[in-house]
This record gives sequence, structure tokens and C-alpha cells, in this order.
Amino acid sequence: QTDNNLAEAKEDLEQEKKVLGEDSEFLRNLEKMCGEGRKNFDERKNARLSEMQAVSETIQILQQDEARDAMSGTYSFVQTSSSRHSEARHQAAEALRAQARKSNNPSLSVLATSVELDSFTKVKKAIDDMIAMLK
Repeated sequence: QTDNNLAEAKEDLEQEKKVLGEDSEFLRNLEKMCGEGRKNFDERKNARLSEMQAVSETIQILQQDEARDAMSGTYSFVQTSSSRHSEARHQAAEALRAQARKSNNPSLSVLATSVELDSFTKVKKAIDDMIAMLK
């Protein structure tokens, strides 16, 4: 009986060692995946923070008196632009483009282009309103 119990205990010990080995392997894989996930999250978080900073700088540039004057004025079909107004838009667009290149984010590039082209928004809206009125 004692020999039988000893044989069963040795068999159980071997099975438990095997399970322990498998669990240890699972733990190593899990730690590796969590480490990669944490690293990827930190990279994404830093990219978002950089994007937010670039957008914040752009908003700050656009809220300067010169830029606000440029955006709040009434535009006619023959639009004249002062160099300081276009300079503010250009600075804002360049800040966004630099961040877009740094973070490899095409959305920021699109935003930069729209900042530069936004001066025509009121003209386009006026044209659309006239077309709507004619219909």
C-alpha cells in the first residue's frame, strides 16, 4: 500500500511540475504581451499629447488679435489679404504640419491645410446661400 501511495504521489508530482511549467510559460507570455501593450499605449498617449499641444498652439496663434481680425472680418468676392493675417494662418498651419510629420498623423495635415484655406469658407458659404435662395 505504501509503495502504491508513493508511486501515485510521484506521478502527481510529475503532473504538477508539468502544469507549473505550462503556467510559468503562460505567465511569461502574458508579461511580454502586457509589456508590449503598455509600451504601445504610452506611445499612443504621447502622440495624442503632442497632437493636443500642436492644436493648442494653433488655437493660440489663431486667437491672437491679428488672426482674430482676419477671421472675423467680412469678406468680399474680391478678397484682399494683409500679410500679417496670412502670416498668422501660415504659422498655425506650419505648427500643425510639423506635428503631423512628427506623429505621422495625416489628420493633422488635413487640419493644417484647412487652416490655410479657411479664409475662403465665408465666400463659399455666401455662394452656397445664394444658390439655395435661387432654388
